[in-house]
Amino acid sequence: MNSLRSWRWPLVIMLAVAALTLSAYRGTSLSSASAVRDTQDLTSLERRISLLEQRFYSVESSINRLEQQSRLSQGAASPSTSERTLEINLLRSEIDALQRRLAEIECGLTKLDERTLTPAAREARRRAGAGNTDPCRLSTDTPLKLSTRP
Repeated sequence: MNSLRSWRWPLVIMLAVAALTLSAYRGTSLSSASAVRDTQDLTSLERRISLLEQRFYSVESSINRLEQQSRLSQGAASPSTSERTLEINLLRSEIDALQRRLAEIECGLTKLDERTLTPAAREARRRAGAGNTDPCRLSTDTPLKLSTRP
């Protein structure tokens, strides 16, 4: 948008130069035959200048509208840092709840695995020392309790 603003002054300068040229052109004295032709030239020149002024006005209006839209979109698009912090905290708490739920499910599967082993396989595992420290394998007789869904 700053580059669009930088075009405003050159446009104004061009209009001023065109107006000065027109006034200088009008001030010259001409013969009667060339006066008719110059009058027609002046009329067409004035018409062209007015068309240029209209185009410059429409360009400036468009630039102003774009600047307003960009300001509005920047304000609406970027949430404040407090909103982001709240969203991040909410997502972290949901992730923690899902991790706890996953740990409960893994423990339940471990208990189920230990329950489905034959007594000989369970005894062999205990002798080998596998699962002696896992609380889920040690308390296989306790019922599975899962927390409510997050």
